Amino acid sequence: MGRTSESDGTAALALEVTDLSVTAGEPIAAGRPRLWVAPPLPIRAPRVTFAASVIAVVLVGVLGILLINTKTMEQSFKLDALQKEQSALDKQQQGLEQQLIQASNPGNLHAAARRLGLVMAESPAMIRLPDGKISRIPTPGRGQPGVTAQSGLDNAGTPSTGAGR
Repeated sequence: MGRTSESDGTAALALEVTDLSVTAGEPIAAGRPRLWVAPPLPIRAPRVTFAASVIAVVLVGVLGILLINTKTMEQSFKLDALQKEQSALDKQQQGLEQQLIQASNPGNLHAAARRLGLVMAESPAMIRLPDGKISRIPTPGRGQPGVTAQSGLDNAGTPSTGAGR
């Protein structure tokens, strides 16, 4: 009675169960209630508190996003104003550089020197800057001062007051 034939399609043998009996250590008393293991009671938070906390979190999030967006737009306007100012300063710098180039042309320098009463030197002296050595002997220029020259010296080379003339 222990074994039967094999089951179809499997390698396991079908077992035959015979005479099972369960015996209890102590009989159950008639007046005593039977104890069962029960799951713990669920913890219930008050619904009003939970709903209020969720609404508060959502409101704080929305206000945070609004604040970040406002600051971003403020910085964007500041950046735009600074870029416009930089553009204006770049144009001003280009204009000043152009004026400097124009004023430092040899023809303009010569005209400005003539207006101040300077004349061309025939052989100018050369000074080497590192050691200060003079390579030529300086000679004063000869020629008529410009018509617009202001005469600050009289013929003797002393400053004139202009009142004695």
